[in-house]
Amino acid sequence: MAEPFQFSLKSEGKAAASEAVGATPPDVRHPICRVYEWRQHLEAEKGLTRLQIGGQEGLSNARITQLFSLLKLPKEAQEYLAALTVPSQIKAFSVRQLRGLVRLPTSDRLDAFRKMRADCERYS
Repeated sequence: MAEPFQFSLKSEGKAAASEAVGATPPDVRHPICRVYEWRQHLEAEKGLTRLQIGGQEGLSNARITQLFSLLKLPKEAQEYLAALTVPSQIKAFSVRQLRGLVRLPTSDRLDAFRKMRADCERYS
């Protein structure tokens, strides 16, 4: 008797490798968490620059600048973003959308973030 044909769909990347061995997926975090880590490295290692961090991470200078701009958000917003673990919520607070808040006057950022958060929570 012939054996049934067996096949599998293989996708490339770290996620496929971790699924193959039954590992759990990596932590889902908002990009601001990476920025916090980079800031700690900058403070700990004198002479380290954002440019060097970008090179280590494989990111352009522009992207590093965009990500570090998240530190201009109000503390309440930063703490909220850092606590997010649900992918759909993380996506709702994308770097692109948050950069719009950073462009606002400092006095308007917290109110704008609270409105964004309320809108997101209403539709989730």
